[in-house]
Amino acid sequence: LRTHLAHTLPDYMIPALFVPLDHLPHTPSGKVDRRALPQPHTQTAQLAAAYSAPRTETEQTLAAIWADVLGVEKVGIHDNFFELGGDSILSIQVISHARQVLGAGLSPRLLFEAPTVAELAVALAPETEEAATAPGISSVPRDGLLPMSFGQQRLWFLEDFNEGGTEYHSAVGLRLTGPLDPDALRAAVADLVARHEALRTTFDVVDGRGVQIVHPVLEPEWRAEEAASEQRLRALAQEELTRPYDLRHGPLVRVLLVRLSADEHVCVLGMHHIVTDGWSMGVVARELGELYTAHTEGRAPRLPEVTVQYPDFAAWQRARLEDGGLLEEQLAWWREQLKGISPLELPTDRPRPAVRSSKGGVQGFDVPAATVNGLKELARTKGATLFMALTAAVKTVFARYTGQEDIAVGTASAGRAGAGLEHLVGFLVNTVVLRSHIDPDMPFGTLLGQVRETVLDAFAHEDVPFERLVEAVQPERDTSRTPLVQAMVVLQNAPGVYPDLGEVGVGEYPLERDSALFDLTIEFQEYEGGLRALVEYSAELFDASTVARFGEHLNTLLAAAVADPERPVSAVPMLAPGERERLVRDWAVTPGVPAWDGTIHERVAARAATTPDAVAVTCAGES
Repeated sequence: LRTHLAHTLPDYMIPALFVPLDHLPHTPSGKVDRRALPQPHTQTAQLAAAYSAPRTETEQTLAAIWADVLGVEKVGIHDNFFELGGDSILSIQVISHARQVLGAGLSPRLLFEAPTVAELAVALAPETEEAATAPGISSVPRDGLLPMSFGQQRLWFLEDFNEGGTEYHSAVGLRLTGPLDPDALRAAVADLVARHEALRTTFDVVDGRGVQIVHPVLEPEWRAEEAASEQRLRALAQEELTRPYDLRHGPLVRVLLVRLSADEHVCVLGMHHIVTDGWSMGVVARELGELYTAHTEGRAPRLPEVTVQYPDFAAWQRARLEDGGLLEEQLAWWREQLKGISPLELPTDRPRPAVRSSKGGVQGFDVPAATVNGLKELARTKGATLFMALTAAVKTVFARYTGQEDIAVGTASAGRAGAGLEHLVGFLVNTVVLRSHIDPDMPFGTLLGQVRETVLDAFAHEDVPFERLVEAVQPERDTSRTPLVQAMVVLQNAPGVYPDLGEVGVGEYPLERDSALFDLTIEFQEYEGGLRALVEYSAELFDASTVARFGEHLNTLLAAAVADPERPVSAVPMLAPGERERLVRDWAVTPGVPAWDGTIHERVAARAATTPDAVAVTCAGES
């Protein structure tokens, strides 16, 4: 049935459950009695119990990959990846594993269009496989010049252009409670740097080409301090965040360990973004925990061998894009997709300066669990993910703020679909552009379906480095704003950044950022059933109160969109509770003038009745 329906219906309209009936119940008038139909959820347990085992070698391999990635005991061939808890990040891991084991050119879109093991196995069959087999990443000789990756090249240029800036400093703050062994932690960090070449790399220019230099040994910087107060602790952490890195000489990994008492420390683990990204910090956390535990227990660490190092990736990336013609092929698609793109004209609290700076701030807000659950269910009905639903909502708010119907935002692509990249530490993340045309009369649910297609298309062309995209689409730079996109939307569901340090409790120590890469960056992270959102904003343009109000508007709109997804995007409620009354009653009343409850034409008529001979209108000397 699903195969048959797939010929005429979009995938999000294909039923997830089928309930067999001997006949359809009818009302006395002869219409289908929907109330008498059995509820699908009564059949769910029976269907879940009807486990269908893999039948072919490909199905067995895919089922094993899914079970490993999703953390479930077994996967049947008709189980839906996304209904089992899969999301866009986990789909990347499935793609990576499948490419390693099957050598298949699996794309994220293919997993969305074939979300069961049985369907995916058919889609990967030789006669139907559309994507070319992805070449493996091989080790390159270390005796010659090692080129930077495209992403490193961009950060190298930006750092050189804005020397001393802090916007590309990456750091995580950890509050450590319990019997910490500082020597073991220091040794674990040193072992981590020894394991990953990216963390002992510096950068330079040779004969006009940017190169990365991998050092046999490059000790991370280690600072141990003591603080008698939280104020002193904050000052030390802020000083660490704002100290510049020396990309030519290194080191690009730094640790600040502040002792508050015998059983309480704060650790700030910092790196320059040119050697790490959000995903890498998750890898670092897992390995740092195991390395620390191994030192405290006096045993060898239980970690897999690092098979792919960052210089191998950089060489593979350049060869794949430049030698195989993939870069030009994808650039042609992007040129067409972004033709005539216009900047996002958000209303600002202050005029936009001629040259933007990185001065910024951060505001946070929470999305309640009930709204998040409803949003996930709405996304599921459209064959979409939570990230796609959040992006549609943010774009709706932006469209309402600006009056623009052409809305483009950026997002982060993990860049780890290649075989062997899942456990690599380095800078692989890329920025992709998500552009939508938003018709004000379009139902929110329809916009979500459109954003789903936009996201899948963009990620199918994610290989183009952002700086190449800018050169191809927008060579004329506007120094007052970032190129192509001025706002980012990110769902941070990469591996966690808190290491397991055994008896030592590990919690977050919030770090205060004072820089911003874009006008707005909205970063969501799932937290205890709900979502925690952090909005990084340009302090040159926005006040903190304005950004906080944006959070209120987005929260209101999300709840309203979940309640009625067929409502036009121009009519989805957005004002926070009490805000409408404040606008139309409190702020609209002139001091000393009585409030008027009637309409404008009633007020004109009343004035005319009171003073019928008074002049009503004057213009250019005429009355």
